Amino acid sequence: MGMAGVRDARRRRIVVAIDCILNQNARDTGAAAFPAANWEVLRLCKEHEVGLVQMPCPELACLGLARKRAPGASIREALDTTEGRECCRRISGEIGARLQEYVHQGHQILAVLGGNPDSPGCGVHPGPHGLLATSGVLMRELQDELRERKIDVPFRGIRDDDPSKMAEDIKWLEGVFSKGLGGAIEAA
Repeated sequence: MGMAGVRDARRRRIVVAIDCILNQNARDTGAAAFPAANWEVLRLCKEHEVGLVQMPCPELACLGLARKRAPGASIREALDTTEGRECCRRISGEIGARLQEYVHQGHQILAVLGGNPDSPGCGVHPGPHGLLATSGVLMRELQDELRERKIDVPFRGIRDDDPSKMAEDIKWLEGVFSKGLGGAIEAA
């Protein structure tokens, strides 16, 4: 029972997802893999009773829907600037603070779901000690933020640009949800 005798049915299990998993309209022109949302990820969350924390799209937050940048500059080049990294740090700080509150309240953060490998902001390239430098700017900043807060959680890209790779990612996510793997135990 929760406050004032009200039943609280929360499972206290959360996955953190990039904006475009829940809203493909956030993607750059030509990059959407679905008409609206990645229903496979949402289906798994529903089946396993896992809540979603939606991260803001770094491209939208830092560059706008039109991805405004200097002529000839790629989105990655525009994000991987002093201003772009600072914007991604602000987003990461907000996400980190929210996740820390969840952890303090006994929630388990199961995973951070990033995007396709080529995503300038949200690509996930795992290495032996964390994300590689080829990962998206937001993912690298978020990893640093969560490490500072002693929140240990796996990062995984949902590679919806390739059906066989997405099937691997969905299988991995289902395993995480089924086994309750993931970090989010704060050391201090």
